[in-house]
Amino acid sequence: YISFLFREYDQMKSLAEQYFQLPFKSWTLIFSTSARVFISGLASFWIYRQIGDIIWIERGQKAKKILSHWTGSCEWNFSNKYYLLEAEEYWCNDDCEHAKTSYNKAIYYAKEHKFINEEALACELAAYFHLSLGDRNNAVNYFTKAYESYHQWGAFAKTSKLYEFIQAEFGFVQRV
Repeated sequence: YISFLFREYDQMKSLAEQYFQLPFKSWTLIFSTSARVFISGLASFWIYRQIGDIIWIERGQKAKKILSHWTGSCEWNFSNKYYLLEAEEYWCNDDCEHAKTSYNKAIYYAKEHKFINEEALACELAAYFHLSLGDRNNAVNYFTKAYESYHQWGAFAKTSKLYEFIQAEFGFVQRV
């Protein structure tokens, strides 16, 4: 999670490869399992966009399918996670309009359900998506919201790193 959060691609890819080799046969720790499924899905879609190896999008799709099932059982806990995985998959498939909609749903449900850390993450990923499209206005708005949400969550190391990125990319950001 930390290497994904701090966008340390090489370390995250290495850890993701190790993760997918582990045998998971027990559902006794649903919370840690759900977090692993969610982050592995996000990591898989990111790795797919970097290297284009189909195994990674399939892993992301598998995680999304699991989250879809869980969302049916407990929308409150899983809907924002599902929509974020959906948005990332749409991005992988160059379906920009559906990706925008899904990012906004992920942000909305994370905020509505009081998952400030996941709201921050969804805003940040939406920002990178818009930046990849050359849409700098929406990108800076999402980055700013991500920065504010991470700060509200108390993730000060993350806010510092994001602040540095925003300064380098856009030349400004107002500190909270």
